[in-house]
Amino acid sequence: MLLSNLANRVQPLIRYDLGDSVLAKTGPCECGNQLPAIRVAGRSDDVLRLLAADGTTVRVLPLAIGSVVDETPGLHRSQLVQTGPATIRLRLEPEPGADAAAVWRTASAKLLEYLAGLELRNVGVVRAVEPPEQSGTSGKFRQVIARLPE
Repeated sequence: MLLSNLANRVQPLIRYDLGDSVLAKTGPCECGNQLPAIRVAGRSDDVLRLLAADGTTVRVLPLAIGSVVDETPGLHRSQLVQTGPATIRLRLEPEPGADAAAVWRTASAKLLEYLAGLELRNVGVVRAVEPPEQSGTSGKFRQVIARLPE
């Protein structure tokens, strides 16, 4: 979703996945505007907190890291799961007929290159056997999940 600034006379809504959930309000906006209004419900993807080699924590936004993998040829859907302070498990669902091994090689190389640019060369990317999954509680698909052991 893209919202323009308040100085414009119109406020275009363009379909674009930012990882935020919005709810349509049942009534008009409290400001008096009679057009349909929305309320931001929250972020559905997690911000990753990865441990760099020097011991610092680097926050990685879900849209940024997810879009790196999304540009992989032959990829239908992906899911990144942080399973440790410096480990990401990459779940891939190739398009029908695509070479799964080639999709993995390209997606993991793109991801490692992106992480290196953030000074996270120490972060490991593990190939998951299971495909991307929807949340069992909400039924939503989350592309980026921080699932760290307690």
